Formats: sequence, C-alpha cells, structure tokens
Amino acid sequence: MLANGLTTYEYWDLKKVSIPSRSRLYQLEPIGIGTPLVESLTGYISRLAEAHCVTPKALISKELVSFIPKTYKTTNLFEMRSLTGAVNGIGTMAFDLVTVLESLTLHSDLRFLTLLTWADIFPQRKLLRSKRAWCPYCYEEWYSTKNKVIYEPLIWFFEAVTACHCHNKFLCQQCPYCQRDVPPLASYSRPGYCPYCLEWLGMTVNYPTTDKTQASKEEMIWQTWVIKTLGELLATSPRLSQPLSREIVAQAFCRYVQQFSEGNTSAFARMLKIPKNKVWMWQMGKVLPELNVILKICFTLQVSVLDFLTQETVKVNSQHCPSIPQKQVLDSSANKLEVKFDLRRTQHLLENVLQTNEQPLPMTAVAKSLGYPKRVLYRHFPELCRAISAKYVNYMKESRIKRIEYCCEEVKQAVRQVHTEGIYPSEAAISRLLAKPGCFRDREVRAALRTARKEIGLEP
Repeated sequence: MLANGLTTYEYWDLKKVSIPSRSRLYQLEPIGIGTPLVESLTGYISRLAEAHCVTPKALISKELVSFIPKTYKTTNLFEMRSLTGAVNGIGTMAFDLVTVLESLTLHSDLRFLTLLTWADIFPQRKLLRSKRAWCPYCYEEWYSTKNKVIYEPLIWFFEAVTACHCHNKFLCQQCPYCQRDVPPLASYSRPGYCPYCLEWLGMTVNYPTTDKTQASKEEMIWQTWVIKTLGELLATSPRLSQPLSREIVAQAFCRYVQQFSEGNTSAFARMLKIPKNKVWMWQMGKVLPELNVILKICFTLQVSVLDFLTQETVKVNSQHCPSIPQKQVLDSSANKLEVKFDLRRTQHLLENVLQTNEQPLPMTAVAKSLGYPKRVLYRHFPELCRAISAKYVNYMKESRIKRIEYCCEEVKQAVRQVHTEGIYPSEAAISRLLAKPGCFRDREVRAALRTARKEIGLEP
C-alpha cells in the first residue's frame, strides 16, 4: 500500500569538514612565558624529548636536523657541549631551532624561551654562561609540590645571575655525585637530573654546606636587583610590539649623559668610574656595551635596564644606592687604571723581560702579566716596549723560517718514499705522511714539492 505523502528526513550537510592542522611533535606547552621565570629553550627541548620517550640527541639528530636550513651535525652540537648554551641566546642557532620547533609543534611563541627579542641590544660576549646552573632547593620544592613541572628557567643561564634570591644560596654548577660540569644541553639532558650519572640534583643530595654556598647580604642585594631587572626584561619580551633596535642603546646613553652631566661625557664617565672613550663609543653607537656593564650602570643609577632603554626621563636616586660587591665590579679595565703605578719596579720588570733568554712574549701578554694596560706601559717606557715587541717579532720570523725549512725537508723525504712505492706524489698523498698537513698553505712548501718532483723526473 503506497504512502499518502512524502516523509522529510533530517538534512545531512555533505560539505567537507575543515580539519585543524596537526603538529608533527607534541604541542608541549612552554612554561612561564610572560613571567620572569620563563623556561629556557634547552630545557624545553629536554622536556619535549622526554615527552616523546627519546633522548635530546635522538630528537635533534633524527627529527630536527632534517628541517633546519643550516645542517647542524648532531655530533658537532653535542661534542662541543659548551656551545649548546647558544640555543638560548641571540644567534643563528637559536633562531633556526626556534623556527623549526615552532613549525613542528605549532607554537608561535617559542622565541620567548630565548633572548632573540634582545638580539640587537646585547652583544653575545658575557651574556650567557656555557654551563648549566641550578638551585637544588628550587628543584626540591617543585618536586615535592603536586602537579608542579620541573624545568630550567632561562634566567639561570645569565652569566650575571649567580645566586637564587628565594633561598639566598649560590647556584650550583657541578654535579655533587660525578663532580662534572653540566652543559646546557647534552645527549641525555633532563631537567633536574645530571646528564652523565643521571642522579637527581635536588637538595636531597649531599651538597656542601660551607659558607661558600651562602651568599652574603651585600651579594644578595646585588643579586636580588639583577634577577629583578633581568626578570623584567624576560617578562616584557612577549608584550613588545617589535624588538628594540640597536640605536635605542646609543640614544639611552646620550639621554642620560645629558640628564646627569649636561652633555659632559667625561663627567658622566667619572661618575660611573668607566673610561670615557667607552662611554663615547656607546653614545656614537659604534659598539654595544656588554650586559654586565649595563647592569652596573643601571645599578649605580638605581634604574631598571628596561627603563634605561625605553624611558625618556627617569627619576633616579644614585646618592643612596647600595654598593656593588667587589666580585661583581664588572669593568676590569677601569679597576686596572686605579692600581697605583710603581715606576721603578715596572721598569725593572720590563728590563728583565727584554734580557731574559726565555721565549719572547708579545707586549699584550707582558702587560697582562704585569697588571697594567699596554697603553700605560707604552706611555712611560716607549723604548723598552718597542724593544720587547721587536724581539718578539724577530723571534716569530725566525720560528717561521725554521718551521718552513723543516716542512720542506719533510716534504722531500715524503716524495721519495711515495715514489718508491709506485704512487704519484700528489699533494693529497704527501699530506697523509706529514705531521702538519696544513703546511701546504705556505708557498715555500708548495715550491719544495715541485722541486722534489723535478728531482725525480716527474716535472719538466
């Protein structure tokens, strides 16, 4: 029996559903972005590797390297362990790894786990340490707190940060079990554990309890301020509309020289106990001051680094600022200039250097051993300094002549040996028999090779 009418069924939308993009690696959430205790990129890589149940070396060599435009051989990265700190820094390695990790995890904020935001503000020298540093008491607190992730804060990697302001203790840089220094990123890195002996680095281990681990009141005042101002920089990074340019530093120095000394660079330099030529070069934008120098200046002026760089005018009170600990007096060249110059003793030492029969040294090394800047020695004893330099130059010339003569003789013997074995004495074949294959960079050695070939009738 036919139905009296048509039945209307539910409407099916057959349009293709849009599927969100899938990440190749786990979308592991970075810790603390926008806070002073933001995670470091090396620590994030270690946690990401642990989430995939592999080692950091396996993650980088098997997964990341194939996506990096500049192929970092995994052997080079992990054999030169001290260089892995650059992953947290401002250079090409940090940029490449951030780019790759952001594309593989679909996180767009991993650059804030590094100092790339400040790449045009701070030079690389004395910026980050080449070893891992940690507070065992922080590790232990995180371990005992439920649902607290153990990680490596980026602020621990600053060379200027040497203590934990929460526990008034110096940061540790050596495993108490195997007594080894821990690199920022190793083959078996894992936050909170030694990558060599795999032991826990929290305070449950038998760390030394001497006075050296306890920071003094003066040092903690300095460290608390350093951690606060650097933490402010790290927390501000995500909120900047664009990274600060290099010209910001020069403008800041010009602004403060005008504010404090009415444009007198010499007076400003004297106030900070810094050579005036350095301040002038910073004003002109010819060089960038190291981070520890900026910290010293800002601490003396009692202004944060962020305000120093960004504020047009800042009210400061440098009259009652606390003193910087002697360990942290960062401009060593200024200190050397303040050392009392002993004229007679220095002249006697320079004469001994000139008359000695030991291997001559360059004036730079001589000045360093005496504890005075080279320009000061040249100002007081120009003839002695020129004589020492001439002696060193003559020594280097004679050493080069002897080295080339030895290499030429070694090449001739190698040519005869290879020829008797029935092998053509090419440069590559001869290089394998030489103690220093790089000697072929000298044209005299290459000429000796041609001469030796002529002697055995292989060249006209």
